[in-house]
Amino acid sequence: MAPITYYNPFASDVKENPYPYYDWLRREHPVYQNERLGFWAISRYSDVMAISRNPEEFSSVQGIGPDRVPTPMMISQDPPIHTRLRSLVSKAFTPKTVTQQEQRIKEIVEELIDPVIQKGKFDLVQDLAFPLPVIVISEMLGVEPERRDDFKRWSDDVILIAAATKDPAIAARYMKSWQEFKTFFAQKIEERRQSPRNDLISALVAAQEEREALTLSEILNFCLLLLVAGNETTTNLITNGAKAIFEHPDQAEKLRQHPELINSMVEEALRYDSPIQGTFRTNNHELEVQGVKIPANSKILLLWGAANRDAEQFPDPDKFDIERTPNRHVSFGMGIHICLGAPLARLEARIATEVLLRRMRNIRPDPDGARDRVDNPMFRGLHHFPLLFDLP
Repeated sequence: MAPITYYNPFASDVKENPYPYYDWLRREHPVYQNERLGFWAISRYSDVMAISRNPEEFSSVQGIGPDRVPTPMMISQDPPIHTRLRSLVSKAFTPKTVTQQEQRIKEIVEELIDPVIQKGKFDLVQDLAFPLPVIVISEMLGVEPERRDDFKRWSDDVILIAAATKDPAIAARYMKSWQEFKTFFAQKIEERRQSPRNDLISALVAAQEEREALTLSEILNFCLLLLVAGNETTTNLITNGAKAIFEHPDQAEKLRQHPELINSMVEEALRYDSPIQGTFRTNNHELEVQGVKIPANSKILLLWGAANRDAEQFPDPDKFDIERTPNRHVSFGMGIHICLGAPLARLEARIATEVLLRRMRNIRPDPDGARDRVDNPMFRGLHHFPLLFDLP
């Protein structure tokens, strides 16, 4: 590999493997300015943690992507608006509420595996890692999982626009998807207003009507956030974890011999190859980080993926170790914006792993199958991951 002299998250070689660039940033430029694209990158664990825990100085209101695109989503709000929204919706993601989903998640995973079990091969992404979180979130919201192809398309278009592509065709796709999304969910919201059910949309509508706590726009944007964050993070977690296991046969054997390590494996998968590589903040005042002055109102990229490979926090950080402890990774963010659905993502990944290990033997990448990486600088995962397996 040629010596590294720059960092551009949109470059194809960086998207393919960002970790050598992160190592260079942490060592040589822990506060890195990309003048052409107009942002600063923060790569060391301690700095990423400090900034993410200081929303008063580092704002999300100008968007969590590189462009200054304000959105009404909770993830792009500061206190007190963020505090109000999070307090209202967090009740749906308490540990007790998430635990109650466990049996249903097991059923969904079994149902997804059943059609492929006699084939001896399947696509981990398309057959399991993508449909699982979409079905779970759909059922929690109270909408038809059969629309999951639409949900995926809408989610993909939001992610593309968040990556700050200036392609007019992408912007047009996003607007079309947003209109379709609003039409679909506005109808569901009205249905719940007329006939409430035991689902999340009904709870959000009740909060709107009883306390005027949520506007229609806020309900719509929270539903969109759930679809995007709930599906993309979990899909990438399952896929990246499997890829890491296959690339480390000693860890794969250890997991087969000690399935009680599955929870620890999920945490290491999150650290080793983060589903979300980074998000942006905007600083309110001029400040200094690692001796470097950053002007006020600058876009600052918090590199979660780089922080998770910082040797100051993680000994031997480039080693995939399913017994790593402690493992204080920041893959779900930190501070007030820590991912609301993190417990649900962990639960889905654990159950998916348990079922695969129980129902399949000698799972391995298909040498003739094509792996297709997600082409997005902020999200890291695969569109396709063909696998072979034997029956127990």
